[in-house]
Amino acid sequence: MISALVVHDIPGRLRLRLPPGAAADGLHAAVTALPGVRACAWSPRTRSLLVRYDPEETDRETIVAAVAHAGGLSVAPAPDAPPTALAVEPGATLALGVRQLFGEVDQRVQRASRGLIGLGGLLPVALIGWALTEVVRGRATPLRWSSAVWYAHGLFRDYQVPATRE
Repeated sequence: MISALVVHDIPGRLRLRLPPGAAADGLHAAVTALPGVRACAWSPRTRSLLVRYDPEETDRETIVAAVAHAGGLSVAPAPDAPPTALAVEPGATLALGVRQLFGEVDQRVQRASRGLIGLGGLLPVALIGWALTEVVRGRATPLRWSSAVWYAHGLFRDYQVPATRE
């Protein structure tokens, strides 16, 4: 049976991805009829359904069950399942590995600096220091690899979903 995948879940916001071939007709009506659902948006391009809801009136399981029933789908593992169960999109495994690697490096930097600075603060300071050294030495040219590193750092910093702390 075709399954729906819970892609993102925080209290009040849920994103489900439906596989190609799954029926999307009637999903909006089925989900918005649930008590506590504030908004629902279907994206045919990404085949994802974004649901905003009041967590005091409904929960993820109720919404997922309604989507599964309306679309004739089963449900894939939830976000609290092991990360390998969710790595179904191309590049997801690599992104997870990179995120874990830099997360460990960040923890080490924070321990070494006793919480004063993390990798997110150290990397920009180091790149700015290096750039200023190049300007002072008169070797200021268009920065190729360092610009790419700076851009990649910005992408991971700005688009990383914060982990929930318990």
